[in-house]
Amino acid sequence: MAQQQPLLVFPKATEAQRSKRTSPIGGMTIPEATGQGERIQPQFKRVVEAFERHRTSIQSSALGIEPEQVLVIETIGPVDNFANAVKKVSGLEWLVETGIDDIKPDFGFEDKEKPEKLLKGRLYLMMTDQAALVQFLSLFKQWKKNPDLKFPRGLAPLRNAFRHLHTIRPWEAEDRIRETGVLEDWREREQAGEAIIPFEAELWFRNDPARRAQAENYFRSVLSELGGEIASQCVVSGIRYHGILGRIPIQYASEILNRTDTRLLQCEDIMLLRPVGQSAFPLPAEKESESINTEASSESENFIFGPPVAALLDGLPLAGHNLLKDRIVIDDPDDYESAYQADERIHGTAMASLICHDELDRKAEALGRTIYVRPILKPTRDFHGRISESVPEDVLTVDLIHRAVIRMLEGEAGEPATAPEVRVINLSIGDRYKPLNREMSPLARLLDWLSFRFNVLFIVSAGNHGHTIQLTATRREFEQLSDEQKQEEILKAIVADTRHRKLLSPAETLNGISVGSLHEDFSGVFRGGTMQLDPYLRSGLISAFSAHGPGYRKTVKPEIFLAGGKQTLQELLSGGLDEPQRLAFTEFIRAPGQRVATANRSGNLNDSLYTRGTSNSTALATRACCQLFEVIENLRASGDGLIPAVFDPVLLKAMLVHGASWGDAFQFYERLLKDKTNSGTFKSYVSRFTGYGSINVARVLTCTDQRATVLGYGEISAEEGHEFEFPLPPSLISSKVNRRMTVTLAWFSPVSSSRQAYRMAHLWFDPKNGLAPERQECDHHAVQRGTIQHEILEGSRAFTYQDGDKIAIKVSCRPDAGDLPSPVKYAIAVTLEVAEGLNLKIYDEVKTRLKIPARQSINERVKTK
Repeated sequence: MAQQQPLLVFPKATEAQRSKRTSPIGGMTIPEATGQGERIQPQFKRVVEAFERHRTSIQSSALGIEPEQVLVIETIGPVDNFANAVKKVSGLEWLVETGIDDIKPDFGFEDKEKPEKLLKGRLYLMMTDQAALVQFLSLFKQWKKNPDLKFPRGLAPLRNAFRHLHTIRPWEAEDRIRETGVLEDWREREQAGEAIIPFEAELWFRNDPARRAQAENYFRSVLSELGGEIASQCVVSGIRYHGILGRIPIQYASEILNRTDTRLLQCEDIMLLRPVGQSAFPLPAEKESESINTEASSESENFIFGPPVAALLDGLPLAGHNLLKDRIVIDDPDDYESAYQADERIHGTAMASLICHDELDRKAEALGRTIYVRPILKPTRDFHGRISESVPEDVLTVDLIHRAVIRMLEGEAGEPATAPEVRVINLSIGDRYKPLNREMSPLARLLDWLSFRFNVLFIVSAGNHGHTIQLTATRREFEQLSDEQKQEEILKAIVADTRHRKLLSPAETLNGISVGSLHEDFSGVFRGGTMQLDPYLRSGLISAFSAHGPGYRKTVKPEIFLAGGKQTLQELLSGGLDEPQRLAFTEFIRAPGQRVATANRSGNLNDSLYTRGTSNSTALATRACCQLFEVIENLRASGDGLIPAVFDPVLLKAMLVHGASWGDAFQFYERLLKDKTNSGTFKSYVSRFTGYGSINVARVLTCTDQRATVLGYGEISAEEGHEFEFPLPPSLISSKVNRRMTVTLAWFSPVSSSRQAYRMAHLWFDPKNGLAPERQECDHHAVQRGTIQHEILEGSRAFTYQDGDKIAIKVSCRPDAGDLPSPVKYAIAVTLEVAEGLNLKIYDEVKTRLKIPARQSINERVKTK
């Protein structure tokens, strides 16, 4: 039976505030068991040959250890309980599974209706010693001869794997560098004449600490043979991460690039090689900034700021700037400040300015709380001599973020936590060499794990893509287009280039909220120029630089979009008039854009500049969370109901997304992008450019006579159900007035880094109701793939009910990637509204009929029937 839960009603605005999982893949032909021998003959021959070649190519290490091998099994479709079967085989250790979407339909696997259609499958990876490998291949050979072979107890999933088998092979050198960007990075460094090349090696995570140490020593011996060294390492068991920061001489990097020496790439304990220090923000080339009037900041002289709710992990801000004085608390245990000149403190200053003040041109009220700042960026000079603020090359990003959050929320080295009150952490960084491909990046896994462990919300930027936009229209044709036609041509080109504009790590985070940018700001009307082109005529469209979704396993990503500044473009005049037109991004510190506080060489503490990017949008989302936190505090102070502080982060998560909607942007995208190839799934398709929509924070901060918002929260375990009852206002009985109901459910899920499902807790609600029965906006399948279910429903038909009737909203929970280790915190927000100005007192009617129980502990409230 569902447990009934209480709801808390939001305050009304004052007058001032108003101005099928399937296995195998559906429709696919799977040959009967009697035909397996013939079907898998090509794979079997390939398997034996591959492992024989691999076995002769590797030798014992300098330590006298025979390296283990990683066995890769690729199947068509998933295999249930395969991980459990692997654990029963001595010498096999389960590592990870992941999905694949592009398997060629060979070896008898095909879709009946579309034989050429690429198939979906899984990669299963496990560590194996030589004895286990021989035993595994022997079993495979026996099954090939006799598909009815009886398998040992508990190993039936192995037979299922063979039945769905596409290939078995070792994890090889190409796997370790495929799409990691490490070779491109080394090639740039080689051309720049660098002597020592840093890199990150992610080793296969071993559960046994002794085996991890053995793997480290083996890797160290390989590096030593090459004249390299281990600079540092990081182990985070909670996300199955074992990272090592290595360095090798440029001569050996050159040999790898030329494929004349591949000893490092053949190191069996390496899963992936990656570049380091790739989250970088170039300092503006222009140095002239603009002085601003900071009289509004004089309030800080006599204002007592509350403790920080938000933390900023970024560059070092200019703490003495008149707009930031006394508003930020800097914690710099690694002494990054010593590497900064005052005029290099650009990105952190901009982010702190946006969180505290919003865009300066908006002239918004400043926050009444300080911001906790931990510098994680340093000024560095790149291959071409340009200075950027970036994650230093002498640290692993996962280690740096891990240590920063531990220090902030738990404390380190026997010292107390430096900012235990923080509920929200702003992370406006993105790694250009880690676009979302198939797996969750280590940093995204870290954020998800920290989020659940420490009950904190991460707000993460989607990432920026600043490469040239190539149109289908020629230069001659483009010049003849109207402004509206140019807008459509540019947007189509961005959409067509989606594969190069994916989310940048760690924007795929499941528990965090990712933020994309809209082409909007408060800088005023853009007047244009001979070299500048404003790509859009209308507002509400994704910025030309903003990375977009979908997220991991097709989750809705980025969840929300906020203004990120108007980015102008310039026409590249190289090439002939009949060649495709190309547009490049302009770089400048003047309008348009978002005006923020900045530093300059003159030492002026009143300076500002204009900037653009998903970092900006993320800072504005963090600012919104700080404002929403004050709503929670006011509800606590009002006595309307007890809200334990432990639910603040998940409440903020639900409330932030609750204000999101597509507005009229969907109609524009539909007219421009909908065609025969995507018409059946257009809502799911377009969500990569819209997420859940742009957010209107004001709608969530307060209610009106015609709009009532209520909150609920709790902890839920697997196979439980909690029920919330939303009272129906009598003024809508049998009414045909248009009404809208918005329901947002958010939670923090534990994650399983070794499973493709990854998310361990699936929470959901059924939004069906008679008052607003019609689903709007996001695809109803997509909204259940992440950790936020955001539904908008509308209705206008007469709905008959009695005064006192309620809409029951049941929150349910089931395990998704393994058993849940503990109850899951969640929050739900519900808004019912009609058009403003109607003589309907929705708010008062809902509040009067909403029964708030007496104060009691959350455990007691969860158990309320």
